[in-house]
Amino acid sequence: MADISAKKAEMRSHLLLTLAVSAIVLVFIQNVFGVFTFFDRLSLSALDRLSTARGAFSAPKASLDVVIVAISDQTEKTLPSKFPFPRNYYARAIRNLNAAGVRAIGIDLLFEQKELPGRLHDSLGEQHDTELFEAIRSAGNVVVAAKTDIRNDDAVVTHGRENYHSIFYAADSAVGNVYVPNDEDGIYRRYMPIAAMPGDTTLLPSFAFAVLNQYFHIPPSSVASIDGAHFLYHGERIPAFDETSILVNMYGVAGRTFRQIDFADIIDDSAFQTTEEIELHQSINAYDDPGYGILHDGSLAGKVVLIGPYFAESKDLIPVSIAPRNEPDHNLMYGVEFHANVIQMLLHKNYLRAASNWAAGAMVCSIAFLVMVIVSMLRRRTAGHSWTTESMALLVCGVLIYAIVQSAAFLFSAHNIILPIVPLVSSVMLAYVTVTLKYFLGERKQKMMIQKMFAQYLNPLFMHELIAHPEKLRLGGERKELTVMFADMGGFTTLSERLQPEEVVSLLNEYLTAMSDIILAHNGTLDKYEGDAIMAFWGAPLTLENGALDACRAALAMRVKVEKMHVVWKAEGKPEFPIRIGINTGDMIVGNMGSTTRFDYTVIGDSVNIASRLEGANKEYGTTVMISERTASFVKRELFCREVDEVMVIGRSQPIRVLEPLGPHHSVEGSVLQRALQQYVRGLAYYRIGKFDEALSSFTTALECAPEDGPTRVYLARTKHFLENPPPPDWNGVHTLRSK
Repeated sequence: MADISAKKAEMRSHLLLTLAVSAIVLVFIQNVFGVFTFFDRLSLSALDRLSTARGAFSAPKASLDVVIVAISDQTEKTLPSKFPFPRNYYARAIRNLNAAGVRAIGIDLLFEQKELPGRLHDSLGEQHDTELFEAIRSAGNVVVAAKTDIRNDDAVVTHGRENYHSIFYAADSAVGNVYVPNDEDGIYRRYMPIAAMPGDTTLLPSFAFAVLNQYFHIPPSSVASIDGAHFLYHGERIPAFDETSILVNMYGVAGRTFRQIDFADIIDDSAFQTTEEIELHQSINAYDDPGYGILHDGSLAGKVVLIGPYFAESKDLIPVSIAPRNEPDHNLMYGVEFHANVIQMLLHKNYLRAASNWAAGAMVCSIAFLVMVIVSMLRRRTAGHSWTTESMALLVCGVLIYAIVQSAAFLFSAHNIILPIVPLVSSVMLAYVTVTLKYFLGERKQKMMIQKMFAQYLNPLFMHELIAHPEKLRLGGERKELTVMFADMGGFTTLSERLQPEEVVSLLNEYLTAMSDIILAHNGTLDKYEGDAIMAFWGAPLTLENGALDACRAALAMRVKVEKMHVVWKAEGKPEFPIRIGINTGDMIVGNMGSTTRFDYTVIGDSVNIASRLEGANKEYGTTVMISERTASFVKRELFCREVDEVMVIGRSQPIRVLEPLGPHHSVEGSVLQRALQQYVRGLAYYRIGKFDEALSSFTTALECAPEDGPTRVYLARTKHFLENPPPPDWNGVHTLRSK
């Protein structure tokens, strides 16, 4: 029953977290409370990648309904007059195209003013306008570009002239708005079916829709209407991308999709002479030659023909959402070809359909829930194997993301359905992060307890080991042989009286930080600070191979560090002070000591007290580091230790042999210090058996080799004293420490 209840609780938790994840994804990506352009750009970029990955539709150019008549650089070389051409050229093109059987013609050029006599090097300018006007009216299937001074994506006409900036509007009112909106990233993916006039009900069709009006033989002023998520046009429901536009399903990359015919070839009939014909005195007639002319090959019958500029100076190049594979930067397309893609899409009813917000929300919820269930199951079954768990969880997420991307590519290519890739991928990642955070918080209590107890006291590597393997920590007290250290600043009280409080704090913090770093670096556990004193121990909570050796090495490193700090402080005018360190190894109790609400991880016992006494004894012997005989037994193979004395400490009935570690054996051998130590050891042996004359000679020689050696000075003074005041017969050489 308990397992069933736990599973139900976990399932409820998954459902609540799924709703939270889905809400976050939808708020940011579906722009519920505002526009987040970062996610919009990601979604648009994903659409571009789908278009490029799918590539061009497999339909051959001849099967497409749209043909482009391009005004190119070659056109200017072929025709006698340069661009902008005399308008009777376009009149000739209209007549010739209709003679070839085209169904509708769109001219993607603005004709905003009348031609003036003399501007075209003849006196027939106005006649050219009249000729084109009559050609448009007679044909009844021509659309010219219109301009509506649109300021924004709402496609509102800010001020409309009755001819929409086209002097040929009156011919048959067949004009189309050529404005195309771009997206946040500057790419052109959308197309607006209509433009609205402010203050009245006047609506203007966009260029592609105006051309289709002519194609379907419906009134030129016919416009699409919006009906919820669709535009209604000529009995068709065209999916809307937003309130003003549709998405363009690009048929292929620029210049490779639609059949292109040079404008010069359309007007090069038997009554027109091109530059080549004039120069060669030979008739070519690309349009109506009986053998190869466009008029006779039937290739334009029933087609939609768009006439527009195809040269860079026209400034009509726009970046679009499709590019050749492996050439993502080659996505520029001339505006007339963009219109051609829209017309072909509408004629083929080949619309792009994006998932509704409701469908996207349902998919986001489903994928988030799936991720949470799978990742949670993996974490339960691989408990304690964090790398395995994370690797498997990330692998699952990677597989899901791959499946989403591949599904999106298939649906886009096969069914023109736009899967919400960014929301779905975001839900996978956010669900993974959420369930990971959930489990992290679930384990946090135990880890926080460990961190709270040990973060200040342990080497970071030990800390990580404990967090990864908390079973290595035994809570409560246990008896264990450990090594404990006490370190203190000599003369700290006097120092505090000489300096300002702020200076004392700064100096103390610098010292404690340096010493603590050394202790932690040598695998020590910091126990506590008491003023200038530091207490640390080795061997708990994690067992060490040789904690005594680590402690002694730390002590020697601390001594060297303080000497270096003295050099800096002296240069800065700061006072110097000696450091005293006592180390002992023995049985002690280690664990959490204190009340149930406040406790410390520490050590207690007689062995701890001995280390404290040894730290104080340094002052009497003039040494820096003093260790017990037990500690020395663990380090003597690595470090050179000289015997200092046998001492009786307060609270103990048996004497303790104490030693001073001087460094690795190689650092002492062959040095002046070694010669001094040889005399010191000889003197100590004489001293112990009461031969004070011989001891005096050895200690005197040792002091000559090492004038600053503290223990030698102490024994020299004692020897002189005993020469003048012989000890009692039961004297055993043991010295009683005066300080605690």
